[in-house]
Amino acid sequence: MFTYNRIPPFIILFIFLFSFEALFAQDTAKKKSLVKITGTMGITYEGYGLNVKPTGSNIYSARKPWNQVRFLFNPTLNIGDKISIPLSMNFASMATNFAGPYAGLKNQTIGQFLTNPANNFSLNPKYKWVELLLGTQYIKYSDLSTGDIGIFGAGVNLSPGKFRFKYFTGISQQGINRVALPLPGTIGAFKRKHYMFQFGTEIEGVHKVAFTFSKAKDVIQSVTSPPLTVLPQEGFTFSFLLQRYLQNGWFLDMELAQSIFTKDLNQPLLLLSDDVSFKPFINARTSSVKDHAAKLIIGKKSPNFDISYATKYIGAGYQTTGYPFMQSDHWDNTVNTRFNLLKNKMNVNASIGQRVNNLSNTSLRATQFLGNINWFTQVNERLSVNVNYNNFGFQTVSGLNPFGIKNVSNDFGLSPTYTWSNEYATHMISMNYNYSKYDERDVFTGITTSNNTHTIIVSYMPIYTNRTITPDFSLMYFNNIVPTVKNQLLTLASGLGMPLFDNKLQLKGQVQYTIGKLNSFSANNNFILSCNLDYKINKKLTWNSFLSTNYFRYGNELGLIPLIGANYLESNLRTGLMYKF
Repeated sequence: MFTYNRIPPFIILFIFLFSFEALFAQDTAKKKSLVKITGTMGITYEGYGLNVKPTGSNIYSARKPWNQVRFLFNPTLNIGDKISIPLSMNFASMATNFAGPYAGLKNQTIGQFLTNPANNFSLNPKYKWVELLLGTQYIKYSDLSTGDIGIFGAGVNLSPGKFRFKYFTGISQQGINRVALPLPGTIGAFKRKHYMFQFGTEIEGVHKVAFTFSKAKDVIQSVTSPPLTVLPQEGFTFSFLLQRYLQNGWFLDMELAQSIFTKDLNQPLLLLSDDVSFKPFINARTSSVKDHAAKLIIGKKSPNFDISYATKYIGAGYQTTGYPFMQSDHWDNTVNTRFNLLKNKMNVNASIGQRVNNLSNTSLRATQFLGNINWFTQVNERLSVNVNYNNFGFQTVSGLNPFGIKNVSNDFGLSPTYTWSNEYATHMISMNYNYSKYDERDVFTGITTSNNTHTIIVSYMPIYTNRTITPDFSLMYFNNIVPTVKNQLLTLASGLGMPLFDNKLQLKGQVQYTIGKLNSFSANNNFILSCNLDYKINKKLTWNSFLSTNYFRYGNELGLIPLIGANYLESNLRTGLMYKF
């Protein structure tokens, strides 16, 4: 079921690093007061198996590579109390993506290996107010400039006194050639280079003033076979950030930003009436757009009560490569609060407000209610209740389609928990009910469809006074209704955990059985069995293993007679060593 895949080199590397750490520990034992190294390292093998019947029916596709080896090495070297050198190395032996530019990629170049999202290599030495950033970093300078993508490169953070200077440059995506055959092929991608810096002043807990500049540009020449569905792009963003905190709890947080984004670098430069370029940082093209964004939060915090007003405006053409999935063309206004009552037995976090979507398109402009509440109450020593509600969604234009995209989700949850005890055990029974309503508008017809889901989960867990076993039991009912489709699931699950061999081995097993019903078709059946094994070899070395098998048998919902009763068996194995030093 699982096949062999390049394990020995990684085991050799693990043994080498293990030995290195042991020798280093011996060498530094005499200098405990000066040099100290802490952290973790480990190696993990993952095996995946899939058997589908009838063979060749393609009713279910593999979700993982058949074999994978992952390596982790995260030490931190401290020299005295002034120098700190954290190192992070987390990588896989092969490109694992089943979607995106790495999908189908068999052999990675060194550059592709280093920038693969599945891998992480970073080194962050720090001495007093100087910090170097090397390798993969997730740089967040502000909420409107850059913040949620990994970039492989180099940079520096300087913080002498109240002054701040930050700079980083690197690559978030290597060039990958498009490959059509054999299927599924490789989508491909352009190399993307990033440059960003920020300067200003900051006193923690008092104020922060900063100017941020960030740029990213795709390199067209980085591929010889360009992707068909991805255009080479360029973006430049600059922002002004101001944060102020007063001793009486009042605070102000604001940011103003502007972006210039080129959607297609293949288009010619904008030569006439060029009021878009920001030279020398970016030269606009006919596909370039300039727009603005802003946010403001003002409020007051105290131990038992917070209140604030927040507004955020994102222009229709505002786009930053630091937040590639940021929704544009909307304006949010919310009032947010948090308070504790009844001697902290009642805790409430809530917000209420409004979003205006499609500000730039009068015909599609629409308002949307924004609401969120999480209300916890400890009724008495035995009973607690948690209530939550969330409203989320967005509306935006969709190319040349007559109707824009509209997705709105409303979720309500109720979770009571009851606990009681006797001389033998403490018993806990909990119930969770969730109702979700998801509305989506078709961009071609304008018809809005609703997806309604009810979920009920009841669970029971006893904790015995004089026994080491920890069982748990749960029952789940799931009912999902969309136009022409009704899907129902009933799931029974039970688990059992126990320590063995003087608590050196922690064993946890779980069994789960589900009956599913789709419309009027015959029921399908799903059986899942899993087991966790965590064995403590010594104080520093642990062996962790996980094994699961997932058997699914269809009813007659697949339609064709040869597929009635079709089934698949999916297996997962994960085992590895983790060393703490």
